[in-house]
Amino acid sequence: MIVANWKANGDTQKNYQWFKTFHSLVDTKVLSCVGISPSHIHFHQLKTLFQKTDVMIGVQDIDIEGGARTGSISASMASHEDCSFSLVGHSERRDFFNEDNELIGKKIHSVLQHNFKAILCIGETLEEHKLGKTKEKLKSQITDSISKLNIDEKLIIAYEPIWAIGSGKTPDPKEVNSIHEFIKDVVQSATANNFEPKVLYGGSVNDHNAAEFFNKEYIDGALVGGASLDADIFANIVNTYRRLKKI
Repeated sequence: MIVANWKANGDTQKNYQWFKTFHSLVDTKVLSCVGISPSHIHFHQLKTLFQKTDVMIGVQDIDIEGGARTGSISASMASHEDCSFSLVGHSERRDFFNEDNELIGKKIHSVLQHNFKAILCIGETLEEHKLGKTKEKLKSQITDSISKLNIDEKLIIAYEPIWAIGSGKTPDPKEVNSIHEFIKDVVQSATANNFEPKVLYGGSVNDHNAAEFFNKEYIDGALVGGASLDADIFANIVNTYRRLKKI
């Protein structure tokens, strides 16, 4: 699965041009493996543009409740609008909005209860990486969020080392592959039904380095930030995924 995270970017005209370019460059066979998470305000535009395709349109975050929570969108609301997935626990949400593992776990539970996919984002800081605490950090983020839950294919993990997001720096693909294998093992141990999830890589993924990641056994796709705003580049990443994963 290749997921575009547009963050707080886009407008209706640019989104339409992006759609036309992207749709013209990719094989329809791979579209069922593509997800796009625009801003909430552009969700319906993207749903309409891609309505005759298998592209999944999701949201960048949800709240655990509805009602008197100004500015929030609940999992129930997203579900009724045919949302395909929600990002949960992105490092920017953890940092700017002080979201902790307990809250993130509640969000995951709410998403899964409403029967759409949750993409749990996890990752370590540069300091934690340098101190050799990457696995310790990732394990706590996973176990504190999904411990003892019954999980199925609706839960996807996205490993995004915080120091790589938007920096142009990426870890060695072999190292990432090993970390992904570790993540799968941790999720299996933490969940009640020993489920092995798909694990995406995020953190300065682009059309020049995507093949290095997709060639690895335990890397199941990518969560793409800045590079996904350029339709040509994102199409190249998706086509690389299709070629290497033989879709």
